[in-house]
Amino acid sequence: MKAADKMHIVIQGAGRGIGLALAQHALKAGATNLYLTARAPETSDGYTLLPPSDRISWFAMDFLDTDSIAQTGAAISNAAPHLHRVISTAGILHDTDIQPEKHIGALNPAAMLRLYQVNAMGPALFWQALWRRLRSSAGVEVASISARVGSISDNHLGGWYSYRASKSALNQLSRTMSIELARYNPAACVITLHPGTVDTALSKPFQAKLGQNQLTHVDEAAANLWAVMDKTGADDTGGFFAYDGSPIPF
Repeated sequence: MKAADKMHIVIQGAGRGIGLALAQHALKAGATNLYLTARAPETSDGYTLLPPSDRISWFAMDFLDTDSIAQTGAAISNAAPHLHRVISTAGILHDTDIQPEKHIGALNPAAMLRLYQVNAMGPALFWQALWRRLRSSAGVEVASISARVGSISDNHLGGWYSYRASKSALNQLSRTMSIELARYNPAACVITLHPGTVDTALSKPFQAKLGQNQLTHVDEAAANLWAVMDKTGADDTGGFFAYDGSPIPF
């Protein structure tokens, strides 16, 4: 098998959650080479379930550490002769110090910056670090996990200021990069994806308020997202799509 015939897949955030489920699905779909990242790979669930091998390579990368982004992008570009798919799953809504804001009085500059760094700036800097390989990989697809709440026109409830804004920024950065990449690689596709409400740590505090059948298992979410990526191509570049393939207005 020639290098060009192999399926080289990059997944940022493969240590757990949707990223790990996507990595497992990629193998089932025929990926021959996986380049996986996590903040601390050796201590992640993903590293245990998908240990390093001749098909799987792990890289330590933290979207709050710009040097690690540049270094990992360079390492993957050197290791992979061609990229078939690059997927970013980064997403922070809350942690021990951050909660989604219900009103404008709750805005906190440090929290706002952190969400922007992880949800928007991190993926964009990762694309920058992979740019040489993205330009040369005909037909590459770059997909990033966004959220329907990042749609400005679909915002009817308010709240969640920083998360909404950071995902809106991700959509804009992705759209802008799609235009530039098309000049060098007309067959490329750059999209953002809404996975639905998935059973992960991100949604855990809000699951009790969900109705029946509103929560999706990570394996189902990964299969849905992979199916959307399989169906989208250069004609769809710059778009924002839901897990069922339907377009979402910006």
